[in-house]
Amino acid sequence: MRFGPELLAARLAPLRGGAGPVALAVAVSGGADSVALLHACAALARREPRYVVRALHVNHALQPAAAGLEAAARAAAGAAGLPFTVLAAAVAPADRAGVEAAARAARYAALFAALAPGEALVTAHHREDQAETLLLQLVRGAGLRGLAAMPAGIARGGHALLRPLLDVPRAALRDYARMHGLTWLEDPMNVDPRFDRAWLREELWPTLTARWPAAPVTLARAAAHLAGAQALLDEHAAEDLARVARGPALAVEPLLALSPARRAALLRYWLVRVRGLHAPAARRLALIERELLRSRGANTPRMAWPGAELARHAGLLYAFAPLPAAPWPLRLPAAPATVDLGRLGRLELEPCVGSGLAVARGAGPLELRTRAGGERLQLAARGVQRELKDLLREARLPPWTRARVALVYAGAELLGVVLPAATWVGAQAAAGPGEPGVAIRWRAAPEELAAAPAPAAAAPVH
Repeated sequence: MRFGPELLAARLAPLRGGAGPVALAVAVSGGADSVALLHACAALARREPRYVVRALHVNHALQPAAAGLEAAARAAAGAAGLPFTVLAAAVAPADRAGVEAAARAARYAALFAALAPGEALVTAHHREDQAETLLLQLVRGAGLRGLAAMPAGIARGGHALLRPLLDVPRAALRDYARMHGLTWLEDPMNVDPRFDRAWLREELWPTLTARWPAAPVTLARAAAHLAGAQALLDEHAAEDLARVARGPALAVEPLLALSPARRAALLRYWLVRVRGLHAPAARRLALIERELLRSRGANTPRMAWPGAELARHAGLLYAFAPLPAAPWPLRLPAAPATVDLGRLGRLELEPCVGSGLAVARGAGPLELRTRAGGERLQLAARGVQRELKDLLREARLPPWTRARVALVYAGAELLGVVLPAATWVGAQAAAGPGEPGVAIRWRAAPEELAAAPAPAAAAPVH
């Protein structure tokens, strides 16, 4: 197989979809494979202007060669005439077996965070990488999704991850790089036998291919067969999901009505493909079954593992990446204004008339605070003051949302409550007809925060 822009275009076509502009961010390590991919992407963009290409490099600062790899990646981008961005990705100290996984997770997190809207990430994983991944997953006892190795294209966080070279041999990429006089730097970690993939490549792979020369092809083909089987399971899981999904959550009772095998397949599909979390091991799935799905207690059982939280509340099962704490206390600016809350979304303050908080009655600037306990609020003009904890409970808000609600104060007076799904205004603070007010809206909150309805007694700002 001969690698070049024509082959790359053929591999990208079924992955990218559509006929409009295609923005590609190529992950470039500085090694031969990614340098060859970047050069071919640049050549493709010159031939077909609908392709817009740039280079991203992640510097983990894990080894002395990090600076050299960054320089090699920068030089490759410069030679190709492409924009180049360096991303820092710190890797927490880990044991020998964990460095590779930690670096990979940090690398992808940095790459996806750097993507522009509509931009796809492209990597240079090739046929031998796919075969090695299958072998590593086998010795780790992976399930079907793991044995399917690397998918050619997946969606993550609104972006596409494309691996167009999974059927291209490493030798074809090296031949292309040499033919075009490209320069690169070999990563010392790729030949360091302390790391699993390097050991497999340096120690096992030569023996394996000496006995079975076609092993790279047949192992990659086996991974493709397994990926087909996983895709079939995912189709059935998607059908089951349509029956048990309730917004961002799963209804526990219909989930338990499925057979154990279908329930496990659905949970894996939902956690990985829908919620974008790491697949749970079989042992953790058993814990989810026992401690969350079949829990009969009144409390909200929860479970967490790196990068994920799972909780049951009001008959529903929620899964989400760990949520940051709310940034209260927070002094609010004068309207109109927008306050960035990071992963929690944003606050929008808009002037209004006849609704919202009456701006002329406050005893000072507005401030958002956390709950301290014992707060009381009257939500309707003819209602009575009630404890805030009861109002929140009636709203069926899960504990992780209750912990992040914002209480609106002017001095020592509680004026209202800002929720991801609605804003409640105290009767004494609501703007009357023709009276100027300010509307406070919590926008773009994670859906697991905004899924519950507001109580009927609430008087919303908007």
